[in-house]
Amino acid sequence: MGPEAGDDDLSLLRAWQAGATAAGRTLVARHYPSVYRFFFAKVSGDACEDLAQATFETLCRRRDAFRGGSSSFKGFLFGIARNKLLEYIRHRSRRGPTFDPGEDSVIDPATEASLSSLLADRQIEHVVSQALRGLNLDDQILLELKEYEQLTARELAELFAVPAGTMAGRIARARQRLREATDRLLAQPDLRDSRERDLDSAMRSIFEKIDDHLRGPR
Repeated sequence: MGPEAGDDDLSLLRAWQAGATAAGRTLVARHYPSVYRFFFAKVSGDACEDLAQATFETLCRRRDAFRGGSSSFKGFLFGIARNKLLEYIRHRSRRGPTFDPGEDSVIDPATEASLSSLLADRQIEHVVSQALRGLNLDDQILLELKEYEQLTARELAELFAVPAGTMAGRIARARQRLREATDRLLAQPDLRDSRERDLDSAMRSIFEKIDDHLRGPR
């Protein structure tokens, strides 16, 4: 998201805070696809819809809490989305409140078949997607928001409530874990014929296919 889009988001939010409901509807419509995509492949389709709606309901209640300044609207919004996802997982998971997004991964079997079908035509995309979902949840969220939603290191630092100076290293470590997980999967005998291992290219292609899929009827 470029500076102009960010400034426009802030203008819409300020208008919404001042009581202009039309500005709020515009802001929600603009970011709803990204928030829905955030939940996609982590939870089932029905839960995606419910969690996206819950995210914007919370945004509506908490919109006056966002003060702007050096903070970004998208960081604020996805921070709410992450909290909603954690609430959902902890409620549904056998681990319950002990689920640790910095240690535990989350793979919903209900999403596996649809993702496999979506990414079936290129082996590397399917493998990278599997590797990504096998990471701990916060690594997965961090990499997806950076690659799919173009959040900056500063915005990610705000979202995860860590010092800005530590985020670059955290991104690098998450990418290294993804690369190692991908290489482990590609080392399997039936996958050794895959020559293309460019994670950036694979991540972009996965995003494009998910985005195209979600733009169609749900």
